[in-house]
Amino acid sequence: MQRIVLWALIWTASALCQTPVTESQWAEAKSAHYSVFYQSGFENDANFTRTWLDRAEELLKQKYGVPFSGFRISFYLYPVPTQNADVGVANLRCCSNGSNGEKTGTISYLSPSAPMWTNAGRTSLGLPKDDNYHAKVIMSEYITVGHYVVQESRAKTGGWRYYSAPNWFVQGLQEYDGIFHTTDANSEATKAALFAWARNNPHAFECCASGLTISNAYNGGATFVAFLAVQFGEGVHARLLQDTASTFDEALENQTRPYRLNELFEKFRAWLAETATISH
Repeated sequence: MQRIVLWALIWTASALCQTPVTESQWAEAKSAHYSVFYQSGFENDANFTRTWLDRAEELLKQKYGVPFSGFRISFYLYPVPTQNADVGVANLRCCSNGSNGEKTGTISYLSPSAPMWTNAGRTSLGLPKDDNYHAKVIMSEYITVGHYVVQESRAKTGGWRYYSAPNWFVQGLQEYDGIFHTTDANSEATKAALFAWARNNPHAFECCASGLTISNAYNGGATFVAFLAVQFGEGVHARLLQDTASTFDEALENQTRPYRLNELFEKFRAWLAETATISH
């Protein structure tokens, strides 16, 4: 999916209210940390979205060990495509300082039952853009804010910042959480398609003359992040986000000891080859 995601922008509060539809046309489903805005006739989409936003908040507690706090997100479900919400575009803009000390942001998404999805084609993994796909994307957009929360939890001790990491980690971790922590179909069929993609695209992964490079940040990044979870336990994702090293590369080195990067990469290649044997 060619998504435009995660603009690290500082907004004014008024900018967050600028939408192509007048405010009177939006209905609001409000929770403690988010509001879902939707149009009449799309109530089921709002409920569907809330299910996965709530699951993301629960995942933050269970996997990352911190409660969702300090952020409030407005999630807009558009009935027709816009610049920031289309069959190939979902958009998170975060964050500005709110009046009560919370940071505020918006997520724009084409409502799952919008007519445009009927002929939306298939994903980069060759899968349909169905409810499993929507669950994955909604989770990956909102859990990104959760990743901010994780790093904020160690703000007093400092450390590397989220967007200083290579794109394969930023996008890959979001994609991983969307695949592995939503529907059964995603954790099985989408995972299998992801690993098949990785085996069929070995040149997407390169190491180690100039570090680790992954040319496809979404599929390749999610695959390598999955390998890290298998090799070091899924808690490695939280440990990486909370590591107080000044750079991501140093944090990765800290959390993957005793292996050097070239040794880690060899383990990754061996693991990926093993998934082919397991899948057959």
